[in-house]
Amino acid sequence: MLRLSPLIVCFLSCVVFQVHAQTKVVGECAVTYDIHQISIIGDTSLIGQKQIFIKGNSCKTILKTPQLTQTLIFNTQQDTAIILKEIGLNKFLQYILYTSINPVNLVAAKKNDFISSILNYPCTSITLSWANGTSMEVTYTTAILPTVTVYEQAFKEIPGLVLNYQLTTKEGNRILYSATKVDLSPITLNVFEVNKNNYQQIN
Repeated sequence: MLRLSPLIVCFLSCVVFQVHAQTKVVGECAVTYDIHQISIIGDTSLIGQKQIFIKGNSCKTILKTPQLTQTLIFNTQQDTAIILKEIGLNKFLQYILYTSINPVNLVAAKKNDFISSILNYPCTSITLSWANGTSMEVTYTTAILPTVTVYEQAFKEIPGLVLNYQLTTKEGNRILYSATKVDLSPITLNVFEVNKNNYQQIN
């Protein structure tokens, strides 16, 4: 998960983003993404699923693959986050400083011209490029703006809900996250609760 420094945030802020007048700010939403790996020759395979739960300033992300389930729970008003990992029958809990992970330098941000539609939401896209050769094409709708956008730190200055994003490495490997469901129903607080007795805490 890419995390950006304040300097990068300032860089992104210089990119011209226009929030449309019809944008609806939502304090509660859930988004489900399918994760596909795309080979250099274009073959696509489903490798997992990612779920995002947002309520106020709180966010929970769940990444599921056949080998691992990893959950990140954080509040944008706090510096500490919780990571839960389930590998087979083993369950681990770790506290981290959410803002302390080293960022990768963003070197370019280009808004694309084409407009598409995902899940009946009109979308636009932007391409972000980093110093390590990684790029990300982000497709988002300005019809919805969640109260937490930083479930991917690269999304901090994007004025809407991201419905599709593709990471491309310097070597040409691609990972595509594609939204399959957006739910604006209320989310109960117990979604963010953790029974710590079920996990082994690690440092």
